[in-house]
Amino acid sequence: MALINCKECYREISSQASNCPNCGYPNKKKGKFTGCLMILLGLITAAIVFIFIFDNGKEGGNVITDERTYSKSWRLPQGTEYREIGKIIVQNGIKVCGEYHLKEIAPYEYVLACSADGINWHYFVVYKSRGKIYRANDEMESKLIPPR
Repeated sequence: MALINCKECYREISSQASNCPNCGYPNKKKGKFTGCLMILLGLITAAIVFIFIFDNGKEGGNVITDERTYSKSWRLPQGTEYREIGKIIVQNGIKVCGEYHLKEIAPYEYVLACSADGINWHYFVVYKSRGKIYRANDEMESKLIPPR
């Protein structure tokens, strides 16, 4: 039998006592799997953080290295592109797109140049089939020439 301090009144009590005899505070005993559970939760959390920090997947943040993307001319949306891409812009709360031009990277994937005033341009990568849009990073922006 070991003596521990009550977490409420800080008096010494038996580790076997179910309640503090002084104040009645319950003496919650840690189960034998508590340590293992904490380690497991820590590993899961570390894995999630690792995935978010080091995920170099296609979506979000990678620089498009195909130089043809940068040398292609900008074009206005065609057919249903205007409505479909406009919907993605609105759903993601992007408010800098009064006017936009695009370059097709691959089927249903675009580099998008948006401007509210026709002077200041913001660049995005749109994955139309997934309904996703990401801000182009600084390196991509430095390679893109505004539509006008």
